[in-house]
Amino acid sequence: GYATYSSATSFVVAVAGGGAAVELDLARSHSRGSGAGGDEFRVASSLTCPPRGQIYSLNDARFDDWPLGLQRYISDVRSGAGQTGKHYSARYVCSLVADFHRTMHYGGWCGNPRPHLRLVYEANPLSFVAAACGGAGSDGARAILSKRPEALHERTCFFVGSTEDVTELQSYGDVQQGAAEYTV
Repeated sequence: GYATYSSATSFVVAVAGGGAAVELDLARSHSRGSGAGGDEFRVASSLTCPPRGQIYSLNDARFDDWPLGLQRYISDVRSGAGQTGKHYSARYVCSLVADFHRTMHYGGWCGNPRPHLRLVYEANPLSFVAAACGGAGSDGARAILSKRPEALHERTCFFVGSTEDVTELQSYGDVQQGAAEYTV
């Protein structure tokens, strides 16, 4: 699961065995006097990711550095030339959990074409939650949950969200970007 804390506070949990992800909303409600200190805790309905969205979330400033398949896909969905014929738009907070949470509610996908995210600690848990919500996680070529870690801190490319959007993205091939080497 994961937690978000900003203008809205949420705690999302998914369980093994087919359980859907459940969202706990923590809303401030002094006037109602419910809960200690006026906090109101309620379990929202099961979180369900739509099969399609019209939003993608990744750093558009890196467009020229992306592999050609990813550039073609983004150009197509922006212009309405993707499978849905709808114009997609970018929404990028630069916070994986915030981008992921929005994606689970509204559909589309979020991710990083570069292998920056850790498979065990980031990509697998969010892919697990996405699967419980009806979504999918991918490294751009195959399902994240089918990958066996080769090292504890192994890093991977990561795309997660609506199943049909992730499948369409993968169909373009060449969406994974090699690891950049940085000098300090």
